[in-house]
Amino acid sequence: MSNVEKSQIISPQRRKLIQLGALTGAAGVFALATGNEADARVPKTSKTDIEIFNGIAILEQKAVNTYKAAAENNLLPTKAFLDVALQFAADHTQHRDQVKNIVAKVLRGTPVDTSKVGTFPIPRKVLTGGEVEVIRYALTLEVIASKAYLENVQSKLTTREAISVAASILPIEASHASIYRAVLLVLLKEKGLPGDDKLVPYAFLDKQPTPPLPKADG
Repeated sequence: MSNVEKSQIISPQRRKLIQLGALTGAAGVFALATGNEADARVPKTSKTDIEIFNGIAILEQKAVNTYKAAAENNLLPTKAFLDVALQFAADHTQHRDQVKNIVAKVLRGTPVDTSKVGTFPIPRKVLTGGEVEVIRYALTLEVIASKAYLENVQSKLTTREAISVAASILPIEASHASIYRAVLLVLLKEKGLPGDDKLVPYAFLDKQPTPPLPKADG
């Protein structure tokens, strides 16, 4: 390795990345790369992050309840699709528990009570339109979740601990959306999705439009 290469590796900016990566893992580096440096986020306040994480816990619980409702009402009769939905529900359960844990043990706040949370609004066409409509609906919710986590990591969360957790959840939410998209395009041969000529419609998640939250009829 040349002296020039060595000097590049140990430059102050690279050293900053290495130090941050050692403290927070890949999530910390991601947070640095997608916005201002963590030290430049002002103000750093756990109160803001408590509010955001409590809101996330409610949304994660809604996702769990919505998947369970789909299963209980036999909206996904194909076992493979049902198995995927139940696995995603388990992921959302772990996400809910983790953000609540961060609120209580790291941010020193009071986790929100999610015991009486309902489902996301479910349109009539989802209830009566078969598995294709159910999976389209689930894809929409997972894209919304992915974009919400991205926004939180990039500009809303203020503490390193909260950014790290949100950044570690973000790719899981995005993978849920990718799997549903693959099911629709590859297995079910559906059209009408954004950029339906390719599996991943956008090279950058922040360029992908956020779909509107579905509304229940009536």
